Amino acid sequence: MKRPTIGDIARRAGVSKAAVSYALNGRPGVSEETRERVSRIAHALGWRANTAALALSAERAGVVGLVVAGPAPWTVVEGIERELAIDGVALQLAIVRDAEAEAETYRDWWAARRVDGVLLLDPRPDDHRIPLLRKLNVPAVLVGAGAPDMSAVLDDPAAECRRAVEHLIERGHSRLGHVKGQGVSRNVHRAEAFRQVTKELLGCEAVEAEGALEATRELLATPDPPSALIYDDDAAAAETVAHAAMLNIHIPTQLAVVAWGDSNVCQLVHPGVTAIHHDDAADGASAARLLLNHLKTGIPEQRTVDPGRLVVRGTT
Repeated sequence: MKRPTIGDIARRAGVSKAAVSYALNGRPGVSEETRERVSRIAHALGWRANTAALALSAERAGVVGLVVAGPAPWTVVEGIERELAIDGVALQLAIVRDAEAEAETYRDWWAARRVDGVLLLDPRPDDHRIPLLRKLNVPAVLVGAGAPDMSAVLDDPAAECRRAVEHLIERGHSRLGHVKGQGVSRNVHRAEAFRQVTKELLGCEAVEAEGALEATRELLATPDPPSALIYDDDAAAAETVAHAAMLNIHIPTQLAVVAWGDSNVCQLVHPGVTAIHHDDAADGASAARLLLNHLKTGIPEQRTVDPGRLVVRGTT
């Protein structure tokens, strides 16, 4: 027979999977009546916590791992460390050269029992790291994408796209462009949401190009160039502003610029870049808390964080 899941319990109890997790984990957020009903149904279905996630409970390393192949997202790391510290858990950070080194790091950590679980940032579609972690039975939390039976912190790209597009429409723009960044799942989902929102609000999809300054040149050279560009990468947006004279454009009168992420680089150029600001530290803390919960209960959870807020600056 198929092993019962928290989804089965949630359907039988008429509550969300998050409520089931809270009830079985003894966490606040559900009534005692709900907690008792969920426990009875879980017992009746023969549900048991995932033993892979609980296997180290008696010999816990007290360490969570994070591997980064590239620049470390320090604000996210800060949020992760702050949340882990509440439970006395340490963060082990490894910055590696490539995907092969990252995979080897996971194998070494798990074989040596150096970590109890890992956090995986910005997975790609068909990411090789996900089946590897499943094969190793490493408890993990994905940040920026979901996968079946794995904990994850997700964002709401549709809400953010709507805020950005509505702002540009208010500024008189009707022809938008999208400069795409790395092919991580977060960017892929955002691109799809952006297409849907622009089609709904403007009756047409935005034009797209991938890259940075060259992508900007490509879009501006089209017969009907966009009057506003939205960038996945805030550094690419700032680069466009910095090279406006070379591109022979005036910002914002000839071209408006918006970045999906908001970092210090958005304020280092003039005019400052209008951006969607995310609380990266809070997202890191959410991911850490999900992993700590998973290690205690063996129950995977998915949590959607609040949409970022639009910070309007001189580029729009």
